[in-house]
Amino acid sequence: MKTLFLVNARSGSNRRRDAAALIAKACDWDHEIAACGSKEDLDDVIASATSRGVKAVFAVGGDGTIHEVAKRLIGTDIALGVVPTGSGNGFARHLGLPMNFRKAIRACCGLRVEIIDTATVNGTPFINMMGIGFDAWIANAFAAAGTRGLATYVRVGLRGFARYAAEEYEVTVDGSMTRHRAYVVAVANASQYGNNARIAPLASMQDGILDVTLIEQAPFLRLPMIAAHLFAGNLHRARGVVTLRGRSIAIRRTSAGFAHLDGEPVTLPELLTIDIVPRSLRVIVPDSARAI
Repeated sequence: MKTLFLVNARSGSNRRRDAAALIAKACDWDHEIAACGSKEDLDDVIASATSRGVKAVFAVGGDGTIHEVAKRLIGTDIALGVVPTGSGNGFARHLGLPMNFRKAIRACCGLRVEIIDTATVNGTPFINMMGIGFDAWIANAFAAAGTRGLATYVRVGLRGFARYAAEEYEVTVDGSMTRHRAYVVAVANASQYGNNARIAPLASMQDGILDVTLIEQAPFLRLPMIAAHLFAGNLHRARGVVTLRGRSIAIRRTSAGFAHLDGEPVTLPELLTIDIVPRSLRVIVPDSARAI
């Protein structure tokens, strides 16, 4: 299988090493290496690669890079590969990829392909998850912080939590409507934000279902307990957390505002229509992968 590695030189540790040289040493199959430039150029880059017989495109970067590459491969015969070099790497962690650069490539040397679900919100695709509320506020503040990494994410989150007010949401899942006052509303295709913070620990990318996690209004003193559940992988059992599951989801909030798609901040309207797109993306997974 001929593959193309698209390297985001601005992503995390890629700025401090020769990623192309490492790929050449670790990869023993037919491949090309190119810089992942502006997202506006990706359509032409991927189309050109396809015309040369490329059957898989590896996104070498963080969740934002994966998001931009993956959404251009949905519904095609071209598979998505991932070499995680970002600050969170939620999608890669869900797949079970090593966080070490060379080990991540070697883990996929069999070029095993699985077909996963994706999703859309108001027609715009996402791969891992989308969210509104406090996590969307964090995504926007994190993007503006200048430095990346878990420490920055935690610092931004702690500063914002004490003053962020829960909001009212009307959530309709497969035709059944409920109302919630919540800090966070996350709609997940995969399990985690990144850094093993599993917001939807039971999520699967192959079950044709989206997991909705709502963290309802909670006092600041309960934040350590919520964080403990988040990183322990049992948030769905925590007090004040509601989990809903379905194929078609509508969320109405009081006004337009912040949202995130795979961790990338965006602004979306007050009514969000979210749908699963079953078996729509081919993904290269680790040779040892089991349930994804």
